[in-house]
Amino acid sequence: MTPKVSIIIPLYYAENLLLSLFDSLEEIAISNKDVFSVEVVFVDDGSKDRTFELVREIRPKYFTFKAIRLARNFKSYIAILAGINEATGDYITFLPQDLQEPPELVEQLFAQIQQGYDVAWAVRNTRADAWLDKMFSHLFHRFMHWLWEDWPSTGADMFMITRAVANVLLSMQEKNSHISGQILWSGFRQTRMFYDRRKRKVGKSGWSFWKKIELAVSVITQFSYFPIRACTGMGIILAFAGFLYGISIIVNRLTFQISVEGWAATMVVMLVIGGFQLIFLGVIGEYLWRTFDEVRKRPVYIVMEKIEG
Repeated sequence: MTPKVSIIIPLYYAENLLLSLFDSLEEIAISNKDVFSVEVVFVDDGSKDRTFELVREIRPKYFTFKAIRLARNFKSYIAILAGINEATGDYITFLPQDLQEPPELVEQLFAQIQQGYDVAWAVRNTRADAWLDKMFSHLFHRFMHWLWEDWPSTGADMFMITRAVANVLLSMQEKNSHISGQILWSGFRQTRMFYDRRKRKVGKSGWSFWKKIELAVSVITQFSYFPIRACTGMGIILAFAGFLYGISIIVNRLTFQISVEGWAATMVVMLVIGGFQLIFLGVIGEYLWRTFDEVRKRPVYIVMEKIEG
């Protein structure tokens, strides 16, 4: 009996992409029918267009499918997690709706994971994106690699995992996280392969600059204590500098070398210290908010509608 591979497809305003996506999924299923069967799990992440209505109309010949519609936009990580919860395959992977990641990666990842691994990563070698996107991605992934050596320095957004790894991910139930970081954190036997990311052919990315910043903050605070440690280090440096400045003031006062002037210096010191204090409070607030969001125990996502293909 051939194993089953579940392919999760997070959808967000994808009505113009579904036709090419459907054709690619059929090609994957046809070309690998003797190696593995294909189950596709579509997850509509709160689209307001006709995406889910079009999913209802698909009639695949070579793969089975399920589809769920989330009550609102919960973001791609949560959409993938919802798809994992619905998937029934022995192995689970996902494809972005824009197909910038080549669909043939599915069979390549399957070949890798058959060599005795629990996780197979597709690591970006090059990416055909706008220079600003490439620069932001490069800086983020380099920084994450500096913080966490296991994090690929060029980024790895596509993976294939076994059912055992999927069960671990489902047990975490974290809202403000990143699935790549969770897989890396979980351990297991992992391998990597490299690929070139394609240029987007249709539409534009739903990832705005501020969404990317929000994601970066979530990932850094979820998997690293570096911001807190950095605040502690800067606080110690400022305290030491303030101590030395205080000694200088005392010495000058005792030797009658303090002049009446000094308002500008005092204001500079107050503004600098006040600015650092606000930064520190902001960093602490980021961690506290994420803690509060987790302990409220609200559902990670809400399914509004489901299709069993």
